[in-house]
Amino acid sequence: MRKTFLLFYLLPFTFSLLPSLHAQTYRQVIEKVDNALVLERAKELEMAAGMQAEAAKGKNLPSLDAHLSAAYLKDTPTMILHFPAVPGPTSAIPMGTKEKWEGDVTLSYPLFTGFAVTASIDKATFEHQLASLKRLDLRRNLYLRTTRLYTAIYAADRVLDATHKALKAIEDAYRKAKGLYDNGLLPPADLYNIEAKKYAIEAEITEAQTEKERYMNRLSYLLNQPVDRIEPPFVSQKELSKERIIQTALRSREDIRALQTSLKIDESIEKLAKSRYYPTVGLAASLKKQGDTIELNGDGYTNADRSYVGAAASWNLFSGFSDEKSVEAARHRILAAKIELNDYKNRVKTDIENAFLVLTAIQSKLMSAKMEENARSEYYKLTEGRFENQLASADELSRAIADLAAARSKVSVLESEIFNQKAAIWLMGGIESFRGEFLAIEK
Repeated sequence: MRKTFLLFYLLPFTFSLLPSLHAQTYRQVIEKVDNALVLERAKELEMAAGMQAEAAKGKNLPSLDAHLSAAYLKDTPTMILHFPAVPGPTSAIPMGTKEKWEGDVTLSYPLFTGFAVTASIDKATFEHQLASLKRLDLRRNLYLRTTRLYTAIYAADRVLDATHKALKAIEDAYRKAKGLYDNGLLPPADLYNIEAKKYAIEAEITEAQTEKERYMNRLSYLLNQPVDRIEPPFVSQKELSKERIIQTALRSREDIRALQTSLKIDESIEKLAKSRYYPTVGLAASLKKQGDTIELNGDGYTNADRSYVGAAASWNLFSGFSDEKSVEAARHRILAAKIELNDYKNRVKTDIENAFLVLTAIQSKLMSAKMEENARSEYYKLTEGRFENQLASADELSRAIADLAAARSKVSVLESEIFNQKAAIWLMGGIESFRGEFLAIEK
C-alpha cells in the first residue's frame, strides 16, 4: 500500500521530466524559430553594431586625458659662459636638474572636422540598422525553411496514412486470396503476387517513416529544440492580392530595406571622403605642471605651472589627388548600390508574380488529383468485387490498391505544397504582413 501511494505521489513529477509529446501547431513551431542558433548569432552581431554606434557618438564629445612622464638625464643641463676678452677658464652655470617630471590633465574638443565626425557617426548608426535588418531578414528566411520542413512532415504523415490504408487493403485481399487458394480456386502464383505486394508496401512504409524522421530531425536542429509531432496546417481562407503583396514587399521587406540602408552607408562614406576638402579646427585646455620630483612643484630654475589654453587649425592643400579619387570612388559605389537596389526590386516583383503562377498551377493539379483519387477509389472497389468473384486477377487487385495509395499520397503532397506556397507568398511581402495577417489566422 505504501509503495502504491509513493507511485501516485511521484507520478506527476515523473511526467514533468518527460519531453512534451503533444502535437505542435504551425504557429507554435514558427514561434520557436527565435531559438535558432544562427538567429542568436545574428542578435549578438546586432548588439555589437549597436555598441559600435554608441562608441562612434563619443567622437563628438570632448576628450579628457591625463599624462605623467618622468626622465632621468645623464648630465645636468648647464649653460656655458665664455668671455673672449677675459682670459681664463669658462664658467658652467646649472640650468636644471637631472631628474625631470611632467604631468597634465588636458581637455580637447574637435570644434570642426569638415563633417568627418558626423559622417562617421552616421555610418556607424546605419551599420547598426543594417545588422538589425539582416537579423529580421534571416528570421524571414528561417520562417521559409521552417514552413517547408513543416509541410514536408505533414505530407510524409499523410503519405504514411495512405500507405497504411494500402497495407490494410492488401492484407484483406491476401486473406481472401488465401481462402480461395485453400479451396483450390486460386493458383499459387496469384497468392504469391499479393504476398509480394504486401512486402513491397511494408518497405514503402519504412521508407516514408525514415523520410519523416529525417525531416523531424532537421526541424529540431533548425529550432534548436526537439519537435516530436505536428498538427495539420490550418486552411487559410485569407485572400491573396498580388498587387498588395508586391507593394508591401517593395515598401517594407527586410532585405530591400537592408539594401537601402547599405546605400545610406555608402553616402556617409562619400561625405567622409569630402571632409578632406575642409580645414579641421580643434580646441585644447591643459592643467600642466613640472618639477624635479613627483610633487611637480618646480625645479628651482623654471616655472612649475605650464598650463595653457590653445587652438589648432590645419588644412590640407594638396594630397596628390588622392582626396578627389576617394570621392569619385565613393560616388561610383553609390551608383552601383542604386543600380543593385533597383535590380533587386525588379527581381522581387518578378519572384512574387511567378509565385502566384505556381500557386495557380498547384491548385489546378490538386483539383485533378482529387478527381483521380475518386476514380481510383471506385476502380479499387470494382476490382475488389471482381476479384472475389474470380473475374479479376491478383495482379489487377494489387495494382488497384497501389494506384489508390499513390493517388491519395499525391493529393496530400499537393495540399501541403499549397499551404507552403501561400506561406511563402506572404513571407515574400515581409515578416510584418506574414505575422499580422497570415499567421494570425491560426489564433
